[in-house]
Amino acid sequence: MAIRASGWQWPQSCPEMQKVKLLLDGHIRKAAVAALQRRCPGLEVAHLADWQGGVFRTAPDADILAACFEEGRSFVSYDQRTIPGLLRRWAAEERPHAGVIFGDANTVPANHPGAVARALAALAEEARGSDMTNAILHLRPPRVSG
Repeated sequence: MAIRASGWQWPQSCPEMQKVKLLLDGHIRKAAVAALQRRCPGLEVAHLADWQGGVFRTAPDADILAACFEEGRSFVSYDQRTIPGLLRRWAAEERPHAGVIFGDANTVPANHPGAVARALAALAEEARGSDMTNAILHLRPPRVSG
């Protein structure tokens, strides 16, 4: 399993997600935290409104991503307007981040906690063993088996 310096790693299976750390952006309903923890009980997930006492609720994206990197916490956001430009600047500066997972309201609605939880759990399973340093992933609706 690939582990980066801060100890972040993708799980072998959902119950073994103790080392996974995610931060959900303010665009995502807070209920998605509980929905994801019910689906994957060992997951360490926080919502921006509550994380670190809420001090990052109005912080610039760069400050949020820098703090996420310090914790080895991947950032889950629907902000595809400002964050991609920031990530391009950071890449040009060779500045690392702990991974960003983008959502899109047309594929996985941010206001549907169950859909967000299912998509994040499926993405974690698909990407297990991957090093999330500088990774940019996109949420997709989970595939329906049948």
